[in-house]
Amino acid sequence: MLLNKVRTRIMRHLGMTKVLWRYRQNGVYCFNFHRIGDADKCQYDPNVFSCSAKDLTKHLDFIKNNFEIINQERFIEIIESTQVVDKKLAYITFDDGYLDNYQLAFPILTAMKIPATFFVATGLIESQTIPWWDEIAWHIKQCDLNELKLPSWNKVITLSAKNKSENIRQVLSQFKSASTQIEAQLVELRSITGLSLSHYTSEFMTWAQLLEMESAGMTIGAHSHSHRIFSSLNATDLSHELSHAKKLLEEQLANEVLSISYPVGNASTYNKDMFDEIEHQGYLLAFTFRYFINQQLSANKFQLGRFSISEAFDEIKFMELCLNAPTL
Repeated sequence: MLLNKVRTRIMRHLGMTKVLWRYRQNGVYCFNFHRIGDADKCQYDPNVFSCSAKDLTKHLDFIKNNFEIINQERFIEIIESTQVVDKKLAYITFDDGYLDNYQLAFPILTAMKIPATFFVATGLIESQTIPWWDEIAWHIKQCDLNELKLPSWNKVITLSAKNKSENIRQVLSQFKSASTQIEAQLVELRSITGLSLSHYTSEFMTWAQLLEMESAGMTIGAHSHSHRIFSSLNATDLSHELSHAKKLLEEQLANEVLSISYPVGNASTYNKDMFDEIEHQGYLLAFTFRYFINQQLSANKFQLGRFSISEAFDEIKFMELCLNAPTL
């Protein structure tokens, strides 16, 4: 991957990125989005926003013009046939289940006739309560602390008054990497800040909205039930997260749920020991948040890579994102 980055930097300097683009790798490029809209207007975690609606349209237009976009049915067909991917295919996904996916992304996808899969955490749809990362972000935005150290942490995080977004990023990273369960850390955070979120208006989709999207040709997949990090769970809790999310989705919607994306999804949040249970629960695909082009689909159907889209559209940067990626 380092060699790829050096090569693309040289090509950019020479103005030849578009030449290299013609020779990019075959495979399935999975592009993932989270929230769509204006991050500056959000009172919770601004880092969850991928881009504006305008830039989403630009991203999708470029993907549509440079790849063959496939739906979940076609993805599964390729895996089951064990065929080598000899084309440049694209698969579009959205994680979490935020309301702006319905209000902004869904109309754009429909107008452009692009299929996508929306991975939703069913507990957030059911309860309409604030997710743990957004509550953490709210505390960091509202508190006036210069530094933060929870009793369960072994490090102190310095908080900048000028860069709340970076503060949130650092604190969330520490929450995810700590050995203590996130729920227990949240109790500690509330105690230290002395703040309490008294009212929360849900920013997540409803079952009716998900059903409307599914009826229009979108795929709804699981993103666990409570968005707990899988590697922190025992076997019983992992089984519940997998089975309960699938059960609720299939009760509320029309189609069988065949895919899941791992909460957080980096290499430390799942392992191959989980694959048998994932398959036992009836899933055929599982998506990570790891950065690679999918080529050996059958062998890696429970650790599929995805490209994170997290900024405004820039054609050269988008090309480099794809050109730098390793394959698996």
